[in-house]
Amino acid sequence: MAEKKSVYFIFSALIDQLAVQRFFALTAGAMQDGIEEIHLLMQSVGGNVGDGVCLYNFFRALPIEVSIYNCGHISSAGVTAYLGGDNRYVTAQSTFMIHRATAVFQGANSDAVLARIPSLIMDDERTEAILNAHIELTPEQWEIHKSADLWLNSTQAVAAKISSGVNEFDVPPGARLFNVFP
Repeated sequence: MAEKKSVYFIFSALIDQLAVQRFFALTAGAMQDGIEEIHLLMQSVGGNVGDGVCLYNFFRALPIEVSIYNCGHISSAGVTAYLGGDNRYVTAQSTFMIHRATAVFQGANSDAVLARIPSLIMDDERTEAILNAHIELTPEQWEIHKSADLWLNSTQAVAAKISSGVNEFDVPPGARLFNVFP
C-alpha cells in the first residue's frame, strides 16, 4: 500500500481570525495539490473562543486526515482547536490548560458588564460541549475547571483522552513543511 501524500504545518501563535484565515488558505492549497493528510505541530497560549471553535469544526470537516502534535503547551482556545484533529498526540514534556470563558471589564460600566454575560455563557456552553464530546476528566478535575485554570501534563492528557498518546512530530527528509505564520 502506498503512503499517503502528506504535508507538515507548524503553528505557534494565538488562535485568532488571522490564524483561521492562514489555516484555510494553506489547507486549501494543500488539498488542491492532492494532499491526503496533514501533520500539524502546534503550540498556542490560546485566543478567541469563536476562532478556536471555528478551527475545531474546520479540522473535523476536512475530508483528509488531520494529526495534531502538542510540542510544548496548548491552552484555552488552542485546546478547542486541537480537539478537532483526527489524531492528537503529545510529547512527553507537553502540557495543556483549559478554563472557562473570560472577559476583561476594565473601564466598563454595569450595563456593559451585564451585556457581556450572555456571550460568556454561550462561549462556555459551546466549549463545554466540545470538551464533553472528547475528554474524560475526573470529578476533581471538573471541579477545578469550574473556577480556575486546569493544568494537565502529557500523562494526565492521555488519561483524559485529550490526546491519543505520546508521539513525536517527525518530518521525513524532503517532506513539505509550511509555517502557518512565516
